[in-house]
Parts: sequence; structure tokens; C-alpha cells
Amino acid sequence: MREFFKIITEEHNFINLFWTNLSKVDEGVYRSAQLTPWKLKKLIKKYKLKTVINLRGNNKNYLYKREKEICKEMNVEYYTVSLLSRNPHKIRKEELEKLIFLFQNAKKPLLFHCKAGADRSGFAAVLWHLLNGKNKDEAIKKELKLKYGYLAFTKAGRIKKLFEIYDEKEDFLDWFVKNREIIEKSYKSNKFADFIYDKVLKRE
Repeated sequence: MREFFKIITEEHNFINLFWTNLSKVDEGVYRSAQLTPWKLKKLIKKYKLKTVINLRGNNKNYLYKREKEICKEMNVEYYTVSLLSRNPHKIRKEELEKLIFLFQNAKKPLLFHCKAGADRSGFAAVLWHLLNGKNKDEAIKKELKLKYGYLAFTKAGRIKKLFEIYDEKEDFLDWFVKNREIIEKSYKSNKFADFIYDKVLKRE
């Protein structure tokens, strides 16, 4: 019970106690919301996970600490990458390079997650498909869905717009770095939807 209330007070997110938002991206690749310690242990055993990638970055909260401890105890490699959902054009080049490197080299089965499993996880899932030769439209359609909690009419809509304007001719990282300003200006969100997203749903 102490762990239960610790999570509630830090995360301000009651839904994640019951909803994993778990989905298969590809063979041996899964996406999810932030998992409770007991659910993380269960999924590591069930899917024989070898790698966990935390897309929330090294935020030092309780779940970060417990997740890192559990992965160490269960011999699972653990990495953090700091992505941004509302302003994806501001993602640091080094963080994106790190994520691409992990996708190309990390041991599978692997799981990546953010807080809700919707926006940053959706970004990473689309990127996974692009790195593996999938058409961007197919990837967007598969991974940026309402069923995952992704809301394209909020600021997180920039994620979808980013991939839509990507020309698929250049290396994604090179294109991303050169077109930050275009990405930023390509989308305007709905203020009311942003209020719900930020204040009610408590998204990061």
C-alpha cells in the first residue's frame, strides 16, 4: 500500500495503476505506458524482455528508481532517452541519436515506454518502423491512434505532422536537425484540448 500511494502522489495518474497500454510494435518490440513495479516484473517474465528503454528521461522519481532496480535484479538492460511530446522539434540531437542507436543495437525482446504510452511512445514506434523500411503513412496509421490515447488535435499533434512532412528521401536524423523550424510552424493546436491534455489528463 505504501508503494501504491507513493506512485499516486508522484505520478498524479490513477489510470496507469490498471492500464498498461501495452502493444506489439514489431517482432520482439513492445510499447507501453509507465508500468507499476509489479506489472513490470510480470511483463519481463512473460515476454522474456532483455531491454527496457524509458523515454521519459532520467527524472529520478520513484518509478524511475524502482524500474532501474528491477531491471538490474532481473538482468534486463535499462536505458533512458529524453523525448518531448508537445515540442518534438526541440528533441536534442544526442537523444535522438541515442534512441536510433538503441533501436539498431539493443537486445530483443525490448520494451520502450513514456508516461501514458501515447505520444513519445508513438513517436518512437513510428521511428522504429521508418528505420526498418516501413512506409511512413503505414507507420503513422498503425502507431498514432486514439486507442493508445494519442490526441492529434493537441500540441502532441506535432508528432504526427512531423512525420507527415518528412520526405523519406534523406536520413531521418539529418532531415530532423535541418527542419526544426518548419516542424515547429507546421501545426497549431487547440487551446481547450491542450487544457484537457495538460491539466486534466496530466500528460508530460
